[in-house]
Amino acid sequence: MELRRITRMEDPQLPEVIVLYQQAFPASERREVNQLKRLIAGQSSMFFHVIEEGGKLAGLFVYWKLADFYYLEHLAVCPEMRNQKIGQKVLDYIREHLSGEHLLEVEPAVDEITTRRINYYRRNGYEIVEKQYRQPAYDNPEKSYPLWLMSNRDYPDRRELAEHIQVIKEEVYYKPCL
Repeated sequence: MELRRITRMEDPQLPEVIVLYQQAFPASERREVNQLKRLIAGQSSMFFHVIEEGGKLAGLFVYWKLADFYYLEHLAVCPEMRNQKIGQKVLDYIREHLSGEHLLEVEPAVDEITTRRINYYRRNGYEIVEKQYRQPAYDNPEKSYPLWLMSNRDYPDRRELAEHIQVIKEEVYYKPCL
């Protein structure tokens, strides 16, 4: 598995990756394409990666380096590449190369699919740290959606978690809308 960061709107693989992005995430959980392209080209703290396996597009992975932690924004595997442990390889990469704290959002456990996703992250060292979290809408920070936050570490001091949530909201959701 290879991760290749895209930093130019003219990248020849970007159109194909954007199709995957749009198919993998509902509108409420993704950015408008022009905003995404502007961030890819101009936001150095956002890392938009193509996942390749055997020279083929296998998925996408987006994370942010924020202050003293990482926010894992999107991970999607192409449907035809599923069940080949691509997601596991990305999580292994994260563990080996992004040392420190990681935060990610998941949908609340309301059905078999969402429960399986949470358990998958648990098996990879993440635990739910906040169930009252509200993700601001990408296109309108006045709207929000209930999600849970998971992390690879515990937060005995809830103020630290609140500070990190505020950084995520400001850097990932509010500032790009300006």
